[in-house]
Amino acid sequence: MSVKKFKFVSPGIFISEIDNSQRDRVPGDIGPVIIGRSERGPGMRPVRMESFSDFVSVFGNPIPGGRGGDVWREGNYTAPTYAAYAAQAYLKNNNPINFVRLLGDSHIDKSATGDAGWAIAPPNIWASTCGGAYGLFLMYGERVSAGPGTTWTNTASTLAAIFYVPDANQRIVLAGPLSLDQSAYTNGLNGGATSSTSVWMQPSGPGATPATSTSPIFTVVVRDEPAATVTETINFSLDSGSSTWLREAFNTNPTLTNAVATATPTPYWLGQSYDSDIAAFIAGMTAAQADPTLPAANEIAVVATILPITGDAALGGDFSYDATGASTGWFFSQFTVAPGNPTDTSRTQIKDGEETLGAENLFKLHSLHGGSWESKNLKVSLQDIAAPSNPYELYGTFTVVLRRASDTDAAPQIVERFSRVNLNPNSPDYVARRIGDKYSTWSDTERRYIEYGQFANQSKFIRVEVSADVERGIADSSYLPMGCYGPSRFKNVHSNNLSTLDAHVSNVYPLLPNSTGNIFQPHGGPGEISCGPAALGAYTTVITMPEVALRANSADATLSDPTEAYFGLSTAVAGSSRMAQDYFDLTMILPDPSAANVPSGTTAAWQYMNLFTLEDLVATTTTTTTYTSGSFTGGTSMAALGDYTSPLTAGYDRYTVPLMGGFDGLDVMERDPFRNTLLAGQTELTSYAANSIKRAIDSCADPEVVECNLMTMPGLTDATLTGHMIDTCEARADTLAIIDLENDYIPDTESLATAANRVPNVDLAISALAARGINSSYGCAYFPWVQMRDTIGGQLLWAPPSIAALGTMASSSRKTELWFAPAGFTRGGLTEGSAGVPVIGVSARLTSKERDKLYEANINPIASFPNEGIVIFGQKTLQVVPSALDRINVRRLMIYLKKEVSRMAANVLFDQNTKVTWARFASKVNPFLSSIKSRFGLLEYRLVLDETTTTPELVDRNIVYAKIYLKPARAIEFIAIDFIITDTGASFDD
Repeated sequence: MSVKKFKFVSPGIFISEIDNSQRDRVPGDIGPVIIGRSERGPGMRPVRMESFSDFVSVFGNPIPGGRGGDVWREGNYTAPTYAAYAAQAYLKNNNPINFVRLLGDSHIDKSATGDAGWAIAPPNIWASTCGGAYGLFLMYGERVSAGPGTTWTNTASTLAAIFYVPDANQRIVLAGPLSLDQSAYTNGLNGGATSSTSVWMQPSGPGATPATSTSPIFTVVVRDEPAATVTETINFSLDSGSSTWLREAFNTNPTLTNAVATATPTPYWLGQSYDSDIAAFIAGMTAAQADPTLPAANEIAVVATILPITGDAALGGDFSYDATGASTGWFFSQFTVAPGNPTDTSRTQIKDGEETLGAENLFKLHSLHGGSWESKNLKVSLQDIAAPSNPYELYGTFTVVLRRASDTDAAPQIVERFSRVNLNPNSPDYVARRIGDKYSTWSDTERRYIEYGQFANQSKFIRVEVSADVERGIADSSYLPMGCYGPSRFKNVHSNNLSTLDAHVSNVYPLLPNSTGNIFQPHGGPGEISCGPAALGAYTTVITMPEVALRANSADATLSDPTEAYFGLSTAVAGSSRMAQDYFDLTMILPDPSAANVPSGTTAAWQYMNLFTLEDLVATTTTTTTYTSGSFTGGTSMAALGDYTSPLTAGYDRYTVPLMGGFDGLDVMERDPFRNTLLAGQTELTSYAANSIKRAIDSCADPEVVECNLMTMPGLTDATLTGHMIDTCEARADTLAIIDLENDYIPDTESLATAANRVPNVDLAISALAARGINSSYGCAYFPWVQMRDTIGGQLLWAPPSIAALGTMASSSRKTELWFAPAGFTRGGLTEGSAGVPVIGVSARLTSKERDKLYEANINPIASFPNEGIVIFGQKTLQVVPSALDRINVRRLMIYLKKEVSRMAANVLFDQNTKVTWARFASKVNPFLSSIKSRFGLLEYRLVLDETTTTPELVDRNIVYAKIYLKPARAIEFIAIDFIITDTGASFDD
């Protein structure tokens, strides 16, 4: 009684409301599973989408292909994303769908060829192989005199860019005059000193600028070593506004190196270029050249060299990773050691990327899904960091904000916000509870995802990993996330670490002897890079590796209050609000999977770029605060002069960190990383592409995990994988697979076939399908490919017939019922828009004879008629044995009936096994079947559930057994009409 819910204390009138009008929950609609590539979005698991606008917001627009440009930075738009068009086709006419975006994942038992990602073998000069990853290094310094015997001082160096050369016969080198202190040398390698790897070169090129120029032009030569010929000569500058700028001068499209789909492949591509560091390098050089204290006899000169990035500890061209999600570094606490003691050996100062002690790791954030999109587009800010305000509050609070990577502090673009969370595991505002910490991993043994974690994910993008001490509640309650570890990078080459030279800048290949000594050798101090023996003059330098920018101070004219500045990561170009184009180059995954480096910390090859902490903020003026790394240890920061709450009290309670290390696991040299010619003859053990597709199918194999009634991967023709899809649908017994066939149209992403060899071949398609021996009503196929128009950009593209078929099934269900045949001029007219996407042509105009041959082979033709247009002209399944189930409309009817009746049966599960329960079940099923009959799905039906089916023996075994007899309505596929000509005197009434 509701009266029991009232609390009667003093007299009054108490009113309650009881809602008995609630309706049973209507089961959600069921749609297809679509597998394939998309622009972005969650990967390798089904995601339900209700509308095309929702799909675009999560997975991006469909890509028509054909767009080149800077593929390394902008992403691969060279090949169509057929699955995204299939999503558009279905969602235009119906909903929902489950979309599985393919990423690269390798099998746990993979062979040597089964790695995901991509790799380029390093050069081996002793075996006369070239190729590999090459770094472009810049140096400027004060040259005291010219020629052999000179000395250089005040040098500064940086890694400017990285080239990748997959062709083992090619090498990329600098050409031009040697640095003046090397002019007495002859390079014994590859015929002369005018072009070489590992030698410092002066600027060169057309109208060669002097060594003292602020806009030097260098020349690179791509050379075929076995042929001893020059493949290409490129002049480039370090001026980002120039037409010869690095990224304008060099190829930045990795797919152009692939001979499978490129007639004349380019032997290299430019990957990372560290634009901000190049700009800082040029600015430093320009300032040095303008130095009035420089002696007249001296000059500031610039030189460059190219070195292979390889060695015993790291392979610069090895990105053999599975798809990897982005993450932040560990957020760490305030320091637990006293400030002002730089000689304290109990901790390492947070400086120059070295690891810190004396602070506790608290938590880190991970993207929910694998892939690089979050790394490129999102960053994380902590703000409103506050210590406990009274003795009764043991834990401080902070706010986690997910922001667009391209925004500014003056105009933050908030994606998600989680306000006033804490580190108390017993609090409802515990950071892991508020954001979520669940994640899942794929089991190759069980062929399913296994879930871990306590708290459901409330964020659409990130999850939390907390440290063991925080999770157990034994971490100090005063701890606040005052700082965070930054991305990893190659270690600087500096004098106290010879091993780093051996680790990431090879000392094997550059140290080739010649007649006078080593061209490129450690000299002047362990690990320092120099040129030439000391007797002939040498210079030393420390090569600094690029790093992400940090906000230097709070002075910012765009902010109304300096305390609104987010210290830590800055994604903008210095002095501008534009996003730095090299941001992702700096935060991407690092090469060499053998070194666990993302973002786990320092190794022989890696170090942190930075370790930011609010405790290193210095109050330089009454209105300006500066970030100075090491100022806490030096005793000059606000926290050192007060305590960890001092910067927070001053209002500087916020900072930003990157999401870093996301990776798609795909081969960047492939236009379509899942092309069929790449899958031919492969298994999930020998090919990451085959494994990824099979895993995507298997992730949808359990009908209790994913509800669907159709399944397709547009463009996939590999017999093994399409066969696995049909087998999966048949095992589910509630899903129809739409597959594409071999020997249909061959897109230009598959091979270099001529236009004449790309056209579909009816006879070969029929014979190849017949050889497979498929006999299943849970699969269907269409022929040939169609030409469609991209509705966003207007571009024309060739598309697999499964897209048109899927869209037509959606529109047919919407116009009539799903048990009506999705074919013919009424429901299958592609020209009339039944596909959901504009279909304007076919890759082969089928003759009547060809249509007959296809239909006899259980392949549904897509025909083109002069007046009626393009139409799907068949609706057969791949069942060979003649029965009602050899037609798509009957198979889809049975899938629908089984799903709905099983839902009704679930409502009586665990009820008493009595006639009353049987009657209740029958009272639901009979009206349902009657409705189907009235809507022309059935001719007749009969439900039998009584003692003849459920015998006493079955009752004793807790079983109800019912029989449903059905006569499905058949579609008209043949119309026979006799036109009889009679004599004039005949009567039509006879």
